[in-house]
Amino acid sequence: MKVQDSEILRRSSVFRFLSDEHFGAIEPLLQEEHYEFGDVIVKQDDPADSFYVLTRGRARALKIKPDGEEIPLGVLKPGDSFGEAALSEGGTRNATVRCSTGVDVLRLDRDDFMELVHRVPDLKQYVETTGQDRALQSFLYQFSNFGRLPMLVLRGMIDRLKPVTIEKGDLIIREGDDAGPLYILQKGRARAFAGVDGQTRNLAFYREGDFFGELSVLNGSPRAASVEAFTDCQLLSLEPKSVQDLRRRFPEFDKLLSERLALYQAKTEARIPLDFTTELLPAETHVQNKVELDGQQPPADGEDKEEPFADERGLFRKRGKRIRKIDHVMQIDEMDCGAASLGMICRYFGRKVSLARIRQLCHTATDGTSLKALSRTATELGLAARALKISIRNLSLMPLPAIVHWEGNHWIVLYDVDEQFVRVADPAVGLRKLPRREFEAKWTGYAALFDYTPAFEQAPESKPTLAWFLPFVARFKVILLQVMGLAVAVSVLQLLFPVFTQMVVDKVIVENDVGLLKTILLGLLAAIVFVQLSTLAQEYLLAFAAVRLDTTVLDFLSRKLLSLPMTYFTSRRTGDIQRRLDGARQVRQFAVQQGVGALLAAVFLVGAVILMAMYSPLLTLAFLATTPIYVGLMIFSVKVLRPLYHGVEESQGKYSSHQIDAIKGIEAVKAASAENAFRDAMLNEFLSVSQKLFKATFIVMSYDSVLQSIGLLSTAIFLWVGATQVIHGHLSVGGFVAFSSLTAMAYAGILRALGVWDNLQQASVLLNRLNDIFEQEPEQGHDRSRLVPVHSLEGHLQLRGVSFKYGGPESPDILKNINLDLAPGRMVAFVGRSGCGKTTLIKLIAGLFEPTEGTILFDNIDLKTLNYRDVRRHIGTVLQENHMFNETIARNISFGDLEPDIDRLLAAAQVAAAHDFIMRLPLGYETKIGESGLSLSGGQKQRIAIARAIYNNPPVLIFDEATSALDTESERAIQDNLGRLMAGRTTIVIAHRLSTIREAHSIVVLEQGSVAEIGTHDELMAQRGLYYYLSSQQLGI
Repeated sequence: MKVQDSEILRRSSVFRFLSDEHFGAIEPLLQEEHYEFGDVIVKQDDPADSFYVLTRGRARALKIKPDGEEIPLGVLKPGDSFGEAALSEGGTRNATVRCSTGVDVLRLDRDDFMELVHRVPDLKQYVETTGQDRALQSFLYQFSNFGRLPMLVLRGMIDRLKPVTIEKGDLIIREGDDAGPLYILQKGRARAFAGVDGQTRNLAFYREGDFFGELSVLNGSPRAASVEAFTDCQLLSLEPKSVQDLRRRFPEFDKLLSERLALYQAKTEARIPLDFTTELLPAETHVQNKVELDGQQPPADGEDKEEPFADERGLFRKRGKRIRKIDHVMQIDEMDCGAASLGMICRYFGRKVSLARIRQLCHTATDGTSLKALSRTATELGLAARALKISIRNLSLMPLPAIVHWEGNHWIVLYDVDEQFVRVADPAVGLRKLPRREFEAKWTGYAALFDYTPAFEQAPESKPTLAWFLPFVARFKVILLQVMGLAVAVSVLQLLFPVFTQMVVDKVIVENDVGLLKTILLGLLAAIVFVQLSTLAQEYLLAFAAVRLDTTVLDFLSRKLLSLPMTYFTSRRTGDIQRRLDGARQVRQFAVQQGVGALLAAVFLVGAVILMAMYSPLLTLAFLATTPIYVGLMIFSVKVLRPLYHGVEESQGKYSSHQIDAIKGIEAVKAASAENAFRDAMLNEFLSVSQKLFKATFIVMSYDSVLQSIGLLSTAIFLWVGATQVIHGHLSVGGFVAFSSLTAMAYAGILRALGVWDNLQQASVLLNRLNDIFEQEPEQGHDRSRLVPVHSLEGHLQLRGVSFKYGGPESPDILKNINLDLAPGRMVAFVGRSGCGKTTLIKLIAGLFEPTEGTILFDNIDLKTLNYRDVRRHIGTVLQENHMFNETIARNISFGDLEPDIDRLLAAAQVAAAHDFIMRLPLGYETKIGESGLSLSGGQKQRIAIARAIYNNPPVLIFDEATSALDTESERAIQDNLGRLMAGRTTIVIAHRLSTIREAHSIVVLEQGSVAEIGTHDELMAQRGLYYYLSSQQLGI
C-alpha cells in the first residue's frame, strides 16, 4: 500500500477508531482497485459484499427512484468511505456510487470488515449510528420536502428526530388537542380531516415523505384538524422545542416552514387521490363521502398555479428575467442535436462542457439521443433535470431555457416566449425567431427542464483548440520561420514599387533625368528577380513542410482513431468518420498556407497605410473610412458563413455514407434489382447537398460582390479627394499615382485577409469535427502503464453478474446477470433464438465491448485490468461478418504480422480446409482477393477467417456461426481438423446446426439475454425444455 493511502486511511472516519495493532492486521487485507470515469463502483439494490475507502479522484453518490430518475446525494472525495451501513445490516446497497473522474479505492471484503467491527466496540457503535443516520438522511433528501435544505440542516434534524409507529385506523393527531410534534411520514399513508357542521371534510392526503402538524407548532395553537393513519404508519416526530431551536439556528429551515405556513388553507376540501380509494377509511364507515373523482390528477400539496413545474426543493421555477440571447453550439453530425442542445444549456448555466463529453454521457448513437438520456446526463453533470410532456397552455410558464422536441425528430433549445413569437437555438441552423403558432404546431409537447445546483461547478470544461496540431508544426519551425522571413521581405520590396513610380513621375519626367530613370529601372529589375526567387523558395519550403506534416498528422490521427473503443465506431456513420479524416488536411492547409497568407496581408496593410499616411493623411482617412464596413463583413462571415459551411459538411458526410453503402452493398442492390430505387435515394441525398452548396455559393458570391462594390466606392472616394488635393497643390501628381498604387495593394491585402477569415470559418467547423476524435477517451484510458500485460493464457473464463446494454441506463438490457464458469480446455456452445444476445456475449468476452455491469475474469484476473490488445492476441475470433482486406490471401490470414510465418500460415490454412482451393488460384497465397473479398464465395471467406483465427495458435477460440456458409462435407472436414486443434484450448461456439454443438462439453441456452439452461446435449434433451424445443424444430420431431 502506498504511504499516502495509509495516511488517508488513518484520517478516515472509520479507521480512526483502530489501534496500531488493528490497523496493522487489516492493512494487508485491503485490495487496491481502479475505476474509470463513468464506472459504477457499487449499484443500488445489489448485495453488499465490500467496504470501500476512496483514495484518489471523485465519485458521486446517487439515489435512483423507481422511475429511473437519479437524485444526487453528495460528492465523495479522497478519505471518504462508503458501504459500511449496508454491510452491518447484511442487506443490499441503498445507493449507487458512480465515478466522476478516474478513481482509486481500497476495498475490504464483508467478512473481514464485520470481524473488525466485532473486535472494536467504538467502531461497531459508529457503524450502527452512521447506518441509521445515513438511512434517515437518504430518506429526507430523496422523499421529503426537506430535501432542498443544506446537508448541515438535515444533520441537525436527524439528531432530534424520534421514530413513532401508528397502526391503521388510529389517530396520529386529534383536532382540538394542544400543540404537539411535527410529523414526517416515513412509511404508509394518512389523511387529514376536520369536522364542519357535524360532517367530515377531507383536508389533505399524505404519502411517504410528507410532513404535517406544523401549523399548531408555529402558531402555538390547538390542533386545527385530525390526522388518521390510512395504513400502518411509521413516522418521525420533531418536538415543538426542537422545531423552534432549528428555526433559530438555521434560516433555511425557518424559511421552508414560513413558506408552508403562507400556503396553508385549513378549510379547503381535498380531492381523494386514486390510491386512497381502494378501501373505506375507518373514520368514514358511517359518512357519505361527497367528493367525486373527476379523473384529473390532484394538485400537489402547496402547489402554486403560477409555478406548475416547481418541485418541493424550490427548483424549476420560472425565471423572472427574459433570456435575450444564448450561446449557440453547432451539432457536428445529424444525430448530435440532443447533445448540442444540452451543451447550450450547460453554457447558459456557466460551464462549457464539450460536445464529445456530453455525447459520451448520453450514449448518443446513430439514431440520436432520447429525452430520458438528456435528463440523466444533465444530472450526471450536476444540474437538476426533469423530463416531461407539457401542454401548450403551460408554454408561457415553463422555466427557460429548456430542450424541446421539434417536428418529431429534432431537439432544439427554447429560450424565450412571448405572446407572438418564440426564440429557439437550433443546433443545425442557429438562433431563430419563430411565430408562436408555428412553434406550437410543430412542438410534440416533450421537453426537458433544467435548474442549477452547486454540484454543476464540478462539470468538466473544454473547448476546441489547435493544441494537438502545434507539436507537429513545431518540428518545422525553422522552415516556417524562413518562409515568414521571405514573405516579409517580399512584402516590403513590393511596397517599394509605388515609391519608384512617384519618383519616375515627379523627378524623371519633370526634370528629364535619364540617369535616375536607369537607376530606378535597375532597382526595379533587382527587386523583381529577388521577389520571384523568394516566392519560388517560399513555395518549395511550404510544399516540403506540407507533405511531411500530412504524413505525421495522418499517422497521429490513425493511431488516435484506432485507439478508440468500439462504441465510437458503432455510434457514428462511416461517411462522417471519413469526413473527419479528410478534414485534417484542410486544417493543415489553413494553418500553414493561410497562416503565411495572413502574415502577408498584415504586412501589406500596415506598410501600405504607413506609406499612405506619409503621402496624405487626409486621403488615408478617406481610405480608412470604409474599415467599419469590412468589420461588419467579418461579423457577417461568422454569423452566416460558418453555419452554412457546417451544413455543407454535415450533408456531405451523410452523402458519403450513402456512397459507401452503395459500393459495399452492390451485390444486394443488384440482387434485389434495386438500382433505380437506390439511385433515386442517392439523388435525393445529393440534391440536399447541392441545395446547401448552391445556397452557400450564392451567399459567398453575394459577399464577394459586396466586397467589389466597397472597393469601387473606396476608389471613387479616393479619386474625388485625391484630385481635389492635387488641384489645390497639397499633393503632387507622382504622389497621387503612388497613392493609387498603394490603395490597390492595400485593397488586395484586405481581400486576402477577408479570404483568410472566411477560410477560418470553414476550418473551425472542421476543427470541431476533428476534436470529436481527440476528446474521446481511448480504450482503457490514456495511461496504459497500469494495465497488466498478458504473455500467456490458460483459458479459464468466469462471468460474474454480467449485464450489457448498448445505450445508457434507459436502454433495454441485451444481457442480464450472466453467471458462467468456463473451465480451460473445454468446448462450450451458446445457443438460443435470434436476438437473444449470443453474439453480444462473445464480443464482451473478446473485450470489444465492456459490460455495463458485472465482471469478466480471465484466469481469475479482471479483464478490465488486463491489456485488451494482449488479450485479443491470445483469442482467435471468427465473427459472423468476416471482413476481407484488400491484400493477398497470405496477408489476410496473417493479418497483424508484418512478416507472415510461412509454416504457421500453411498449417492454419490446412486446418481450415482452405489450402486446396487457395492452391488452385493463379497466384496461390499471393493472390489479391480484392476489397472486402468480393472475388471469394461466402464459404471461402469463412475458411480464410478460420485460418486467420488459428494462425497465432491462441489458447481461446471463439466461433460465431463460423461454418454457416459451408456445405456439410466441408464443415465435417473442418470440424475433424478443429477437433484435434481444440484439445487443451477453451473453445466457445455459436451455431444453429445441431451437428456443430452436440459434441460440446457444455451447452448454454440463452433466452432474452439471460441464461435459461445449462448442460450437455443429452441432459438438455432429457429436460425437454427450450433446448429440446429448438432441437426439435431443426430435426422436425
